[in-house]
Amino acid sequence: MGQEIKKSDYGYVATIFFNRPEKHNALNADALFTFGKLVRDVERNKGTRVLVLRGEGDRAFCVGIDLSGKSDFKKTIEGLDYCLMGLLECSCPVISMIYGPAIGTGLDLAVISDFRIAETRAKFGAPLVRLGKTYYYTAIERLTRLIGLSAAKEMLFTGKLIDSRRAAEIGLLNRVVSHNDLEATTAEFARELAEEVAPLAVRATKQTIRKLFEEQPINPDIEEELKHLADYANQSNDAEEGVRAMLEKRKPLFTGK
Repeated sequence: MGQEIKKSDYGYVATIFFNRPEKHNALNADALFTFGKLVRDVERNKGTRVLVLRGEGDRAFCVGIDLSGKSDFKKTIEGLDYCLMGLLECSCPVISMIYGPAIGTGLDLAVISDFRIAETRAKFGAPLVRLGKTYYYTAIERLTRLIGLSAAKEMLFTGKLIDSRRAAEIGLLNRVVSHNDLEATTAEFARELAEEVAPLAVRATKQTIRKLFEEQPINPDIEEELKHLADYANQSNDAEEGVRAMLEKRKPLFTGK
């Protein structure tokens, strides 16, 4: 098992770490597949009642997919799908403990979680438009469902990062605490969920909420159109220019093509 993702267990609580601190915990294909496997291990282990997600260290949660070009992009997307599906199907409560930036896929992982606890210095963003790309419609749906249409448009159209205060205002965060208090606050909340409430009842409640509010099938014709829109943007010349400019640390020159 690769060391880019680690897992630890303490009582009824499992913690999965994104372990690439030198890359601000950006995820490559191997990390995504390992993460997906570990989430499925948690789901099979009925002795685990709570799952915590965090970045290694105290500088970053996760800045998204590693776009450095060192990994197979097709394999990376397959790993992302595998990872997200495992997390979406996890029946126990999931808490994201957020130091520093949660950006791109890092933001989506936090959004998928049931609870988000962040330090005051955390940052959140969905900056793909600044790379000439767009988020896949499922990620857009999850974010909009959580924070509302107006706030989602602001984040998605501008691609700007927001701070913890603004994230709490729009309903993205459950709690904001100081940098020094984040681990203790998260641990206490995880312990409360694991020991003071009935695990079967919590799982049933989570599945009920998912069925009532989160699993809304999309018309197949509309879904096909949404896929086409995303592919059209993400395979454009602007998308290539956006990533190239980011890697070269310069301002992109978008042409609308």
